[in-house]
Amino acid sequence: MACLAAVPSFAADTDDAAVRAHFTAFTEAWIQGDAKAVAAGYAEDADLVRPGEPKITGRAGIEAFYARVFAGALKGVDKKMTVDHVRFVTPDVAVVDSSYTLARESPPLRARGSSVTVMAKRDGAWVTVLSRSYRLPPGEGAR
Repeated sequence: MACLAAVPSFAADTDDAAVRAHFTAFTEAWIQGDAKAVAAGYAEDADLVRPGEPKITGRAGIEAFYARVFAGALKGVDKKMTVDHVRFVTPDVAVVDSSYTLARESPPLRARGSSVTVMAKRDGAWVTVLSRSYRLPPGEGAR
């Protein structure tokens, strides 16, 4: 169940909606296996940590990472993502807690996890500057 974010007075409803739309676009691109579209949501200087992977720095590195995993270990995997909480630290910085599930029939894959993402509003658009994802053991809640 998604939690509604409390939006401080300096964060407009449009910013909250834009942050959430960013996650929708990310998920849609992820399901399509479109590494370029996934990476487009990251800042040029972003960094990313995914389970079992070293830190990846920069949009080009992030695109290369997703191209590799979409062609290999995560090929054909469906992803569902929920934005659990958005906290605007400043008018141009948001911290987002999200949860996700991964599923594929063959070869079988079922996984759940949580992510913490720091987003920044740059040139009027919200982009990911830092993202950390964690797999949850079976049966644990994604919060």
